[in-house]
Amino acid sequence: MSTPAKALPQLSPAARIAQTLIDDLSPIVSPPDVCLKVNALLQDERASIEDFAAVVIRDPGLTARLLRLVNSPYYGMPSRVDTVSRAVMLVGMAELQKLVCSICAVEAFSRLSSAVTNMNSFWRHGVYTGLMAQAIAKRLRVLHPERLFVAGLLHDIGTLLINRRYPEIAEETIRASRGDEHMLRALEQQELGFDHSQLGGMMLTNWRLPVTIADAIGWHHAPDQAEHAPVDAAILNVADTIANYSGTGSFCEMVAPQGDFDRMVFTKLGLPIDFDADQLMDEVDRQFVETIYLLVT
Repeated sequence: MSTPAKALPQLSPAARIAQTLIDDLSPIVSPPDVCLKVNALLQDERASIEDFAAVVIRDPGLTARLLRLVNSPYYGMPSRVDTVSRAVMLVGMAELQKLVCSICAVEAFSRLSSAVTNMNSFWRHGVYTGLMAQAIAKRLRVLHPERLFVAGLLHDIGTLLINRRYPEIAEETIRASRGDEHMLRALEQQELGFDHSQLGGMMLTNWRLPVTIADAIGWHHAPDQAEHAPVDAAILNVADTIANYSGTGSFCEMVAPQGDFDRMVFTKLGLPIDFDADQLMDEVDRQFVETIYLLVT
């Protein structure tokens, strides 16, 4: 007698709606092959600099933007870099993944712009949060801090999905939250049964980005629930909070009030609750204009 097949877990109605939204919009923001191949190479211990370069140079537009980035003052190379292989050798394969994913994501997700979304504000917030997350990770001596830039850059892509499909709800919740993303998340949950952080994590799972990035983004408002990357989610939580009261990197035109850090998050990261972010903000401010110009223009 055969053993009955184990029943698959049933999605809640809200989760089914969220998955349908992801499925419907995925063709618009599907990841370019170059992004998937670079991610795959990074997992291959046998991959060489030449392997990475061979993938990137198949995309002339990406090659041009990559070389533009590497030759910028942000990297401060002593001489001009004119080949992808030299760029990979100088910045490293992990940094190359950061750059390729960032360039591809900005291009892909900018297609989701709507009347509700100020795309300039959106990418300013993403870049600022990414730079801040990377700076915090370096201070905490987290391994491979460059991945935190990618996570910060993309942490709010779920808002673009909501704005595209439910513009009235998006406009209402953004206005009511008055610059407070934690309140925005609660309002989205109330109206839709899911929120922008969960949607973002689901979309990046579809992109086949590393599970740590998708998990950190999916739980950046509730790091204690992250399964694979609780420390990364906690870093994103702090970076996001700082960005929103910075003015420069606020997620909307309204600047959030300062000082609403989550004490549990600070405990997880080993940061003092009277943590002074001014030094990190000065560091990020010096990098911000150059980075936003190179990525988004």
